[in-house]
Amino acid sequence: MATLPDPTAQLGDEDRAAYDRMAATRAHSDGRARLGNVYVRMFNNPGVAIKVGALGEHLRFHATLPDDVRELTILRFSERRGYSYELAHHHRSARLAGISSATINQLSSGTIPDDLPDPQRAALEVVDAVAAARSIPENVQHRLTAAYGTAGVVEVVALCGLYSLMGYMVTAFDIPLEHT
Repeated sequence: MATLPDPTAQLGDEDRAAYDRMAATRAHSDGRARLGNVYVRMFNNPGVAIKVGALGEHLRFHATLPDDVRELTILRFSERRGYSYELAHHHRSARLAGISSATINQLSSGTIPDDLPDPQRAALEVVDAVAAARSIPENVQHRLTAAYGTAGVVEVVALCGLYSLMGYMVTAFDIPLEHT
């Protein structure tokens, strides 16, 4: 079993400041008391953690997609790839974004709810194409672009990439889900 230690006690001042800033940013939005274990363990290489964290912050807090579409995207991609850490980790964020427990449960079990509005459904269809390593169908891209612009389509694909990286870290290093 490959694991990574919690490096926070050994962080230098600059890296500790970056760690604290990341934790505060995510605590403010998620209501969590501390930084998620995947980021904590990623600080074994602070440069990677800081860069990945910056991308995550941009996609989660400063991007084009509404919160609910972003969280639906993350849940769908995590379920499609079998990333149980990220799937469980984003239940709270999804609820905070206004997604019902019924919808979260359906997505977690691999089902797309029938009552989702078309822009949300289109985002999930983009996720399915990315997860299957296929080109996005033209009509799906047009539907998502009509709702969120080209930037929104790029963000859905970038979210898949970011959460692939997170999933790889969790899987490769057996990173446990923190208890919240």
